[in-house]
Amino acid sequence: MAERVDMAEVFCRFVDRVNEWVGKAVSWIFVPFMILVVIDVTTRLLRHPWYYIDVNTQLMGIMVMMGMAYCHLHDGHIGVDVLVIKLSPKKRAILNLVLAPIFFGSVGVLTWYLATAAVDAVGLLERRTGGLMLPVYPLKIFMATGIFLMLVQGVAKFIRDLKTALAKTEARP
Repeated sequence: MAERVDMAEVFCRFVDRVNEWVGKAVSWIFVPFMILVVIDVTTRLLRHPWYYIDVNTQLMGIMVMMGMAYCHLHDGHIGVDVLVIKLSPKKRAILNLVLAPIFFGSVGVLTWYLATAAVDAVGLLERRTGGLMLPVYPLKIFMATGIFLMLVQGVAKFIRDLKTALAKTEARP
């Protein structure tokens, strides 16, 4: 007899794998970021300021925005654990479901705004003014992609919380 495939769980696992891979891949941006910081600090100490700090700003933006979903996947965001530490997994899931509209409202608006800004930036081939005149549109594409991955990871978390909340028996931590 064939097993019933839980498409929601397949979706959640796929989202988890994508965000795990993206998070690990993006973490490597930290290496050139730190090299550029050391160069910048050294040149400032030698009284020859280096004007490539715009590159670091963009690298940091990519790391933060593309790493958000990875952080959400591993419950790495700031929370008030002291308030929920004694709650059972089912009660935590219910609390997460109650608070989900705040998450989806804010992340949904950000997704829409950043996607629109990315499309506009690509259409204009937007660049920074002054300094190196770096293109801004790649950063905006990464920002829109990162917030979208965060939204999708939130959907996966919502599905799991819903399953936990609706379960007939209390899951053991």
